[in-house]
Amino acid sequence: MIYLTHARTISGGDLHEFHDINVPQRAHFFPDTYKRARLGISYPPHNLMEKCLDEPFCEMIAESNRGKTALILSTGSQIWIHDSGRFPQKDPKLEYKLKLPYISMTQIYAGRMASRFGATGHVSTDGSACASSLKVMMDVANLIENYGFDRVVVVAVDDVVCNTQLNIFGEAGASVTIEDEAKGLLPSAFDGVNGGFRLGQGAALAVFDRGHDGMENPMAQMLGQFTASEVLDNSIGQRLDGQGFTDAIEGALNKAQISKREISVIKTHGTGTDLNNQSEKAGIEAAGLTDFVATSYKPEIGHTMGPSGLLETILLLEDMKRGKVPAIANRTSDDAVYLSKAVDAPKGNILSLAAGMGNIYSAAIFKPI
Repeated sequence: MIYLTHARTISGGDLHEFHDINVPQRAHFFPDTYKRARLGISYPPHNLMEKCLDEPFCEMIAESNRGKTALILSTGSQIWIHDSGRFPQKDPKLEYKLKLPYISMTQIYAGRMASRFGATGHVSTDGSACASSLKVMMDVANLIENYGFDRVVVVAVDDVVCNTQLNIFGEAGASVTIEDEAKGLLPSAFDGVNGGFRLGQGAALAVFDRGHDGMENPMAQMLGQFTASEVLDNSIGQRLDGQGFTDAIEGALNKAQISKREISVIKTHGTGTDLNNQSEKAGIEAAGLTDFVATSYKPEIGHTMGPSGLLETILLLEDMKRGKVPAIANRTSDDAVYLSKAVDAPKGNILSLAAGMGNIYSAAIFKPI
């Protein structure tokens, strides 16, 4: 059995406090909004990750290793996307002051973190866009169940608040624009009026352990996990019938060996775009899930890209421990399934979903403890 034993996250308002600036998330139409803030430059991923950590916590993780320990770095791509202003415009010299661009390669950062946590039995990176941090749950299970590892540390962090990303999602019509907000529209999901997302920054660290007698107060047991794809010519789109979501859900249920009725809460991918609203709902329905409540964290904290699936799962586990499943922010109509109001946390298991460019769909099932 595999347990989530330790977790740290940072996102949303907490980050704005750390940055000492509350930058409105806008689309590419107003790039000057970001020129002075430059969150992606001032707080690149390895500095962002430090906001999750403190030395006593890191030492505790390293000292509590019981055997073979692995580290997986989960992010949106294999080299973090930044504004070109971060890199020298003239021919660079390999000297200390220019180390930042090179440490931005994810494999270098993964090795650095693995040494810090004593997790050098296996080190890998995953750059599967927004599906990444849930996709690696299959790797966690494989390492523990088939390769004799006792612990896997997952570090999930991305760098998304920069003009490059704003251009990508602004031109795609996915992120909320300043014109939208001027009309009173807000980010939400599965809503007939509000929708879309703001770009956000976030990071998560999660420790997964093989079950043992000395385990103290784990957060959850991971029951099943699966990652699927779908037949679609557009590798940055989604099928309207939700085939990728359906296949991921069914694969995770099969791995967990539980029935559909045992899923009581769904953490959706929930970007709030018209396409994802339709695709994700269709995929859930086609998988035969009926008696559940669903939420999305992106309208509240922004879309953190690579870390989003795992980060939001941890937030849900923490909310359910406090007895609640939160509503989807900015819903405009009553909805008892895709929640417009917070509800008491039901008994049962969590299904967590994520999707990423490249037609990647991930699902993981957790039993809260």
